Amino acid sequence: MLLAVIPISEYMAGGIQNSSNNYLLVLIFDIAVGYFCMYIAALLKFNVLKRKNQALENALTEKQQENVAILLEHQNEKQQALQQGELEWLTEKIKVFTEEEQEAILASALSFAEHDLIVAPSINIQPKETCSQQELMYFVCSAFYNMDKSRSKIVSFLMKIFPLYFPAGESVLAKRCRD
Repeated sequence: MLLAVIPISEYMAGGIQNSSNNYLLVLIFDIAVGYFCMYIAALLKFNVLKRKNQALENALTEKQQENVAILLEHQNEKQQALQQGELEWLTEKIKVFTEEEQEAILASALSFAEHDLIVAPSINIQPKETCSQQELMYFVCSAFYNMDKSRSKIVSFLMKIFPLYFPAGESVLAKRCRD
């Protein structure tokens, strides 16, 4: 742009005596046009970079969401395997109950393990001489602690599923679970 100043200036000075003023005007105009062109080029480059950056951020966000989904799926699989193992262990421990009682206990345990719902069985679970209150607490607490259930929820589960085992009430049972 600056190379065009001299020919333009000479053309404008054709018969005018103030050629130095014309030269300065053309120089200022030329510099202003140059800066304007640089500004437009920088603005275009900024917009291109902004679009590229947005595309990269979108791709990164999508990749992170995929990674989170994979991680959650893996974690759910591990959690389900843990629940399955703990429920199988609990199944072995409650064989002292009748088959009907076992089914009711396992249905309630499954509901509690998967959905945190405590569903009282349709039958009363009768205390057995071969399964003491302490053993029952140990079996149930061990299984559900390993599934990251809270103590208060486990106590509620014990009270709702095995009310005949714990006639003293929920507060006494909660104290015994802490000990």
